[in-house]
Amino acid sequence: MKTFLLATASVALMAGGALAQDYSAPPTYGSVNLNAGFTPDPYTVNITSGGSIPASNVSGECRGWVANAPDYSVNYAAGSFDLTIGATSNSDTTLLVNGPNGEWYCDDDGGDGLNPLVHLNNPRSGRYDVWIGSYSQGDYAATVLSVSELGLTQGGSGAPNTNAPATFGSVNLTSGFTPDPYTVNVVSGGSRAASGLSSSCRGWIADAPDFSVNYSAGGYDTLTIGAVSSSDTTLVVNDAYGNWYCDDDGGDGLNPLVTLTNLASGRYDIWVGSYSQGNNASSVLSISEIGQVAGNQPRPQPRPQPRSGINMSAPAAYGSVSLRAGFQPDPYRVSITSGGGYRADSVRSGCAGWVASAPDFELTYSAGSLPLIISAASSSDTTLLINDPNGNWFCDDDGGNAGLNPALRFDNAASGVYDIWIGSYSQGNNASASLSISELYSE
Repeated sequence: MKTFLLATASVALMAGGALAQDYSAPPTYGSVNLNAGFTPDPYTVNITSGGSIPASNVSGECRGWVANAPDYSVNYAAGSFDLTIGATSNSDTTLLVNGPNGEWYCDDDGGDGLNPLVHLNNPRSGRYDVWIGSYSQGDYAATVLSVSELGLTQGGSGAPNTNAPATFGSVNLTSGFTPDPYTVNVVSGGSRAASGLSSSCRGWIADAPDFSVNYSAGGYDTLTIGAVSSSDTTLVVNDAYGNWYCDDDGGDGLNPLVTLTNLASGRYDIWVGSYSQGNNASSVLSISEIGQVAGNQPRPQPRPQPRSGINMSAPAAYGSVSLRAGFQPDPYRVSITSGGGYRADSVRSGCAGWVASAPDFELTYSAGSLPLIISAASSSDTTLLINDPNGNWFCDDDGGNAGLNPALRFDNAASGVYDIWIGSYSQGNNASASLSISELYSE
């Protein structure tokens, strides 16, 4: 919902209001040290938006729902540049920033479309704590946070138009699709320099995507996108998280190739560029889960099997953490994409949903007197599967506090390793989710 714009450095909010956001808490998604002139510009990081606290606690002019702890912190050594902080998402997000002197800035739709943007003139050196909010309560969305001295954001002024219809069409592909590779004929090139995205990008592309893939992720780990042409072509890809990828000659000869990991369900926009301006060439675009590119292999290779079975000994896909009773911040949150190619009831009868082979997250917990509460928040229907330190399996579908969110409460929690999966209730419905680990409440 587009409503208003609370602007930038000239309209900072006064410090000392009725605050619920705790800028002293460790940032949930980490921090970075950036000196004036940093590269690459923009600096980007993946974050899940939203939380349970209204941003209006800072000011009545601030919009959205944010977490208590900052999502990210930027320790900035200023120079002669202005500083732009923005967020790009397929959802309606907001921004809340606390600057080095305690001043607050917020924005709703100051960027492209419904994306927020805060522009700071003559920024001070110091720590900038950033919250990415969701305009609607309970809407936790995959988002790319951008920090720039050039005024750029992912999807911003230096980028082509991800909202435009694809010139050569689109396709819906579900993990395990056949034939693999999926191919389509396109014509390369356009009037926009791909270097507007990043100095590492090459070639000339159109403003609108050449092709769009609506992909349902599942049991495969990579998605390979390649182009084959008798001319020198390049590739630009915008993935379901909003991240940009570029390649020039990563395939055979002068053909480009992009291989994506950490796959999410959603829209993948693709541009096939021409290395030389005006050299528009016929090209075959390929999309593959098995690394195939049309024209590169004379004989098709057999499709590998998806990852085998639920494997709690495998490394967790989204990392791990060690927490002691009384940990702060509470809840501890991490962004995860739900689902996978395996039924949760294969390890315990009655469990619902589809999960990945490897755990999504691993918690090493030192227990105390408080309960341990593990839950997930998502705009989709998700489930939970947990293997506790004693090797017992636990699962839940809709036991959380809101909507279709799952939650599990361990009143006499054991110390040790908890392997955690966030499942999707429906097969192939892989969704952005926020895993919450708490001793106080569930999502």
